[in-house]
Amino acid sequence: VSTQSTGWLLSCFILLALQSGANGISCRASADTNYAVEECADAAETMCHHPTFTDYVGWAAGADWGCGACADDAVNCVDCASNDCLEFFSTIVSFQCKKYTAANVADAAGTSTCLTNTEQKCNRAIGAAAPTNDGCGPGANDADYVTCEGASCNEGMCNSDADGTVIFCAAGATKCKRPTFTDWVGWTAVNGDNAWGCGECGEAAQGCFDCDLADDTLNCNKLETATFKCYDYEVSGEKLVKKTGDAGACPMRADTDGKCNYPGSAATKTYSVNNNGCGPCADDAAADTCEECEEQECGAQATALSVLAVLAAMFAMM
Repeated sequence: VSTQSTGWLLSCFILLALQSGANGISCRASADTNYAVEECADAAETMCHHPTFTDYVGWAAGADWGCGACADDAVNCVDCASNDCLEFFSTIVSFQCKKYTAANVADAAGTSTCLTNTEQKCNRAIGAAAPTNDGCGPGANDADYVTCEGASCNEGMCNSDADGTVIFCAAGATKCKRPTFTDWVGWTAVNGDNAWGCGECGEAAQGCFDCDLADDTLNCNKLETATFKCYDYEVSGEKLVKKTGDAGACPMRADTDGKCNYPGSAATKTYSVNNNGCGPCADDAAADTCEECEEQECGAQATALSVLAVLAAMFAMM
C-alpha cells in the first residue's frame, strides 16, 4: 500500500470514528497494513490502546490492540483517545531499505520494510558488520555506519577523501574513483576529473583510478596507506651530507615493505638522491652511487658507517 493510499484510508477511518457517536468509538485492531479498525462494543468507551512504537523499529511485542485503556500490568502498551490514536497512526509511513547480512553483504531478502513517523532514512555499516535495525533509520554511530536520506538509499558506497570518509552514491552509480597513488611519492593532486567519490574517470582524466561498484563492494576506491621515515641529503662543501632536522615521512601503501635509499661510496656532489631518500634506489642509478636499507631512519646511520669504513681503509694503507 502506497503512502498516499495509506493516508487516504486513515482519513476515512478517522471520519468514521468521529461519526460513530452514540454507537461508541472505533479503535485500531491490529498492525496490519490495511489499518483495520473496529467499533468498540461499549458505547461509553473513550479510550483505545496499542503497542508502543519506536521509530525505525516498529511496534513493540507483548502488547495488543483494541478498545479500552491499557491494563495495569500491561507491558509496552500505550493508551489514548480514539481520535488521538488514529491521528498518530496517520503519521506513520512504510518504506524500504536495502538489507545486508552480519558480514555486510547483500541479504537474499533484498530489502527491509521500515516504519517511521519522522524522516525516511537508511544505514549501512562501513566495515564487516550488520546494519542497525536491518538497515532502517540512522546507524548506531557515525564512526561505524553511514546514514542516508530516502528509501533504498543505502546501496553503493565510495570514499570521498583519503581519510576514509564514506558516502552513498546516487541510484545507478556503477563505479568509484580517486586520484592515483605512487609509493614514495604520494597522491596525485586533485584536478577535478580525478576527485574522490562516485563515478568513473573520464577518457581525458589524468592521474585517476576507478573501480567497479558492486552491491557487495564496500568503497572500492579505499586505499590503506602508511609512512616510513627516511633521511634526505644535500651538498655541503664538496660532499653529500644528511639534511639537518628530522627524517621525512615517506608515503607508501600499507602492504609495501619500507625502504630508504642514500648516497653510496661512488656518489659525487652532482648525485641526485632518489625521492628525497624514500624507497629504493632509482633503476638507472650508476654502480655504487646508491645504497638501500630497510629500517626507519636507516640512511644516516648507514652513511656514517660507510664513511668510517673508507677512513679505516685509508689508515690501513698508511
